[in-house]
Amino acid sequence: MSAPRTSRSPDLRRLVGDGYDVAIVAGFLVVRDVPYVDRHRRVRRGHLVSRLDLAGDRTVAPRDHQAWFGGALPCDREGRPLVNMVHAQHQRRDLGGGLIVDHLLCSRPIGREFVDYHEKMVTFVEQISAHAAALDPTATARTGRIVAAGAGESPFHYVDTATPRSGIGRLSERIAGQTIGIVGLGGTGGYVLDFVSKTPVSRIHLFDDDQFLQHNAFRTPGAVALDEFAERRAKVDHFDRIYSRLHRGIVPHRMRMGPATLSLLDRMDFVFLCLDEPAIKRPLIERLEDRGVGFIDVGMGLQAADGGLTGIVRVTTSTPTMRDHVWDRRRIPLAADPAADPYETNIQVVELNALNAALAVIRWKRLYGFYMDTEAEHFSTYAIDGNHIVNDDRH
Repeated sequence: MSAPRTSRSPDLRRLVGDGYDVAIVAGFLVVRDVPYVDRHRRVRRGHLVSRLDLAGDRTVAPRDHQAWFGGALPCDREGRPLVNMVHAQHQRRDLGGGLIVDHLLCSRPIGREFVDYHEKMVTFVEQISAHAAALDPTATARTGRIVAAGAGESPFHYVDTATPRSGIGRLSERIAGQTIGIVGLGGTGGYVLDFVSKTPVSRIHLFDDDQFLQHNAFRTPGAVALDEFAERRAKVDHFDRIYSRLHRGIVPHRMRMGPATLSLLDRMDFVFLCLDEPAIKRPLIERLEDRGVGFIDVGMGLQAADGGLTGIVRVTTSTPTMRDHVWDRRRIPLAADPAADPYETNIQVVELNALNAALAVIRWKRLYGFYMDTEAEHFSTYAIDGNHIVNDDRH
């Protein structure tokens, strides 16, 4: 285990110092090489896995008295299952990061909870390995082997403990390692970044040439202090400063996309187009199609009526297997309407920006199997006044 992951948590340092083979995998705490007895009275080795609760880079007290075990069903020295400890057997699960477990175990101190992870993991290990030691006195989990975890193993600056809590690590791996582009960091683009930054993608490239001004603060995630506006930061720098606290792979590009910069999109695995100007989109789309890059274009059209705002929120998806529909101007506007008044048509409201981004990110995750995809639509609209979602252009 790498020193930065344990140096601020005394209980994890004690596990390492005691000689246990400790690792953090997919947000779980793992002790490897735990000796146990199988039903044939053979001494074997398995791994013990616990959820890990952190506050920053320090552990907090464990919130449960359960752990998973990877290996055959642990038994006593006579080959009888440890029924008082095994809560659920033969329930093989993939927790992500190559971490496979087979049984759910329960144990707790009498009349109280575990004080820390050292006590929890040592309790489980000793209850399992004591039977192995009875058959083989040399059997111990204190192997003294420490496995170093490189700094680049995670795209996050701190351990993702949300994913293991919900047991979706195996699904998160389906989008892990991607390089994502976000073109345009207005209201919707900022929320796309907010959502994607919580995923294990490798890099998130930001493209925008505008400054972050006061009106932007009312359409983007989070809050900005008044004195920050005086810095007149570029949008990409504003968002880089915030989201680089979480994700290692934020890459800002203060530029307007054009012929000289389109090649930067070639390295992307997927791109979100979050632009207000229709005329800019054509060369972007042509480049992405030419390079075989999937993308989602977002947009909304709102109008003021006597009864309130009405209109449509749109998500248009293009993949290498389905492209032609995007050239229908009803799917992606590719030219400005010369008769339109921009002050009448460019209405945007923060919750609709967030909704537009959420629908786009959900669609991206469905493309890669994080969410089940039964519709396979490449165009969808949300009608505000009736709360209706319509899917079209199914693959």
